[in-house]
Amino acid sequence: EVIAKINKVSGYLEGKDMFMGKVPVLFNNMGQDNRFFASSLLASCSEDVMIWRLWLTVELADEDNSEQSFFIDFESVRL
Repeated sequence: EVIAKINKVSGYLEGKDMFMGKVPVLFNNMGQDNRFFASSLLASCSEDVMIWRLWLTVELADEDNSEQSFFIDFESVRL
């Protein structure tokens, strides 16, 4: 199994079904084993359950510094 080294990760959050703007997500390299720590704040929503889409772009440490982008959907629940 070959695992590519990652140079950097960037991304943002947006509402999947409701416009909430682009919420920045800040990534810090943990310095080992392609591990990154992310932090962000979610905007308040009037819905009890909000579906968010996290867009990620990963820059690989290959000879071309190629990038791969993808998204992950998840729910937040208002307490």
